[in-house]
Amino acid sequence: MGVIWKMKIMICLGLYPIIENPKGVLENSRNLKDEGNISFKVGDFDIALEKYSLSCVFLSYVDLQEEDARSSFSQLASIVVLNMAASLLKKKEFEHVGQLCSIVLNYNPNNVKALFRRANAAIGLGKHELASWDLRVALEVEPTNQEVVRKLKEVE
Repeated sequence: MGVIWKMKIMICLGLYPIIENPKGVLENSRNLKDEGNISFKVGDFDIALEKYSLSCVFLSYVDLQEEDARSSFSQLASIVVLNMAASLLKKKEFEHVGQLCSIVLNYNPNNVKALFRRANAAIGLGKHELASWDLRVALEVEPTNQEVVRKLKEVE
């Protein structure tokens, strides 16, 4: 998605002035994430994806000068991307799930949620060996995670 296209969306939505304030952008991104979570909980995965995607658009405009803002940005970006992956898992769009989880894992190779969701996507694609690898890594990070233990037994 090009910068001009994103700017048009922001202007059309009346959101452009918020961009000048990184904390305002983060707050609006969190609000969109929360709205997406509500949609996810009621099973409306398309609306959840729209909310999470718009949250990502907001985040793409943040110019971070302060360390606190960078930390908040990183945490929120990972959560939103993983929520998108969860929504896509529900829609059985497994290849996209793997791509999104890989993005998160590039920044945090020990993110258990990303490993677990990517493993579930691999299972959906019939790639059990890849799923097993991700689950083993997740188990090294969180050896007591029973959900990971169960899924690894299921795959093997």
